[in-house]
Formats: sequence, structure tokens, C-alpha cells
Amino acid sequence: MSTLQMIDTEGDVMNMWSWQSTAVTHQTARMTTQRLSAKVVVVYKGPQGREPTEAVVAKFARANKIHALEKEHRVYETRLNHLQGRVVPRCYGLYKGKNKYGEEVACLLLEYCIGSPGYSLEDRKYVFQPPEVVSVTDLTDYSSHSIMIAVCELHRTGILHGSLDDLSHIVFTSTQVRIISFSDVNEHHQCVGAIPLLSDPSGVTASRNGCPELVLMEKIYGIIDLLAKQHTEFHHEPVVPHRRRGRFWRA
Repeated sequence: MSTLQMIDTEGDVMNMWSWQSTAVTHQTARMTTQRLSAKVVVVYKGPQGREPTEAVVAKFARANKIHALEKEHRVYETRLNHLQGRVVPRCYGLYKGKNKYGEEVACLLLEYCIGSPGYSLEDRKYVFQPPEVVSVTDLTDYSSHSIMIAVCELHRTGILHGSLDDLSHIVFTSTQVRIISFSDVNEHHQCVGAIPLLSDPSGVTASRNGCPELVLMEKIYGIIDLLAKQHTEFHHEPVVPHRRRGRFWRA
């Protein structure tokens, strides 16, 4: 059994336990005032008896919401185990305890990631505007091709996320894409793939055939590739190196 002392911003301590971890650890986590959402807080964790220094994300749930957090932890530790640290955040365990009001609380500790790419279906309007109106610094392989590869990795392992149109589920470390939030996913997806936007002769719309989630991602992120292509043609210089492996997104 592993333990976690969760210290809130007022100094109150909530003792929590984990029975899922194979390695026994005893840690302290100190909450910060930085909230990523109502139930997601940045905390610093470390070995008990020392000042915690490692920034991680703590995702909390109470009462009837605990079941969803338990499912998310199970998905991280089974289907997504081999993708931790490169496609999805590293998972540091699920802990349970009771708060000062006697309520049962669960806490999932995850790798700290930052920001979302911020693109949406609305950004497609730029396709029909001159390339110079678009911020060239945003047209990166990092924020388009890498996201598509990450989604394909999920599909290859049988996970259909189902909510990737909410761009808050796609975040970054300093160098890589991370996909988050797995409490309501389909774990038995059989992906049929999709054609990349730039493989379409019109070069404007994503194919309607193929995996619906991959097609949706092409509608959102394929636009970034297209804008980069327009910039290259307009200014006669590339924005970033761009490489696709084949002409079909495959899981």
C-alpha cells in the first residue's frame, strides 16, 4: 500500500492511500493556487519528510464521480501504459481518502502538461484568406502533424477518445503532444483510417470517408498544414519541414 499526504493551500492535510501501485511509496503533495479546471489542480509532490518539488497535476473526484476517475486510471495502466510519457501523460497513481468533511475523495496524479494548441473548426475560415493574414509562427508541424500521429497511436491501441473536438483535451509538454481525459472513452475501437487533407485533390476539405474521429481531426488540424502549404507557395520559402508517412492515416 502506498500513501499520499495531500496538503491544501490552508495547510490542512488529507491522508490518502493507493492499493493499485506495485511499488510502495510514501509521498507528500502540496496544492498550489493554480487550477486548470474546477477539479484539476497543479500540486508539487515528493517523498514524505522532504519539501515536494516536482510539479504534477492532481485530478480530484468525489462521491458518484469517483467511478469515472477509477476507469480513467485503469485505462492509463492497461491500454495506455505503453503510451505514457509520449502520447498521454505519465500516470503516478490513484489515491483515495476522506476530506475534513468526511467525504470520500479520489485523486489521480498525472504528468504536468501545458496549454492547448487553440485551433478550432472556426480557424478553417483562414483557408479562404490571403496567407499573409495568418501568423506563420503558428503553422508548425509540431501542432498539426504530431497531433494526428498521437491520435493515430490511440486508435492503434483500440481507444476512441470521442471528445477531441474539445481542444482542451490536447495539451503539450515542452517538446511533445499529450492527449488527456480518458474517463469516457471507447476501449474497443477498430479504426479504418482516414485520408490526410492534402491528399485530397482540392486541398481544401478532408475526406468524408474513414474513421469519423480522424476525419474530424483533419478538419481541425489539417488546416494548419494547408496554411503552411499556402505560405510556402506565396513566399517561396517553407515554414517548417513537413513529412507524412504515406498517404493514409492508419491506426
